[in-house]
Amino acid sequence: MSSVSPPPSRTHRVPVAVAGAVALLVAVGVALLAARTEPRPEMAPGRPGVPPLATPAAAPTSAGSSALGPASAVVGPRSGTSGADALPPEIMGQSAGDGGLTVRGCAGDVTTVEAMVADGSGVRSVTLSWSMPGGPHGTTPMAKGPGVSWSARLGPFPQRGEVVWQVVATDVQGNTVTGVPARLIVEGCASPATTLS
Repeated sequence: MSSVSPPPSRTHRVPVAVAGAVALLVAVGVALLAARTEPRPEMAPGRPGVPPLATPAAAPTSAGSSALGPASAVVGPRSGTSGADALPPEIMGQSAGDGGLTVRGCAGDVTTVEAMVADGSGVRSVTLSWSMPGGPHGTTPMAKGPGVSWSARLGPFPQRGEVVWQVVATDVQGNTVTGVPARLIVEGCASPATTLS
């Protein structure tokens, strides 16, 4: 007759069940920790997890300078592989310094253009593009400031007239957006004050 051994006692089964439960809890904990510590991309204000801008974009003005709100002209977003960032940066505001400009050599012949630009994957570059109808044109790289701010100098210009400028932003994935065109008037030198004696 063959001998049949009795099933293992409960005391032998409990450590195996406890070890399995501990292994499962450790695996879940590691997965949660990994998901929690992944770096989060910088996002534009107004999106979850990012504080809003200190000052909102101003509405267009009729003075010599134009300050504009959000831009919307998407120039060339890539739509490559799935999961890749296909959204261009967001230009949340752009403005030029006070008043207009004067021709080269006069006081006030240079102004500063500022833009607020953000992108979830990161901003690679921001450029200031400008032109005068029938006259000079060019681009200037904008310098990164604190937070999402970028700035560049505009001017001086050799002649009077209207300067049209735009901000062009590109993210690290190559997606590009062009801001709404704005205008500045370049005027002649101000007349010196006349003093009567």
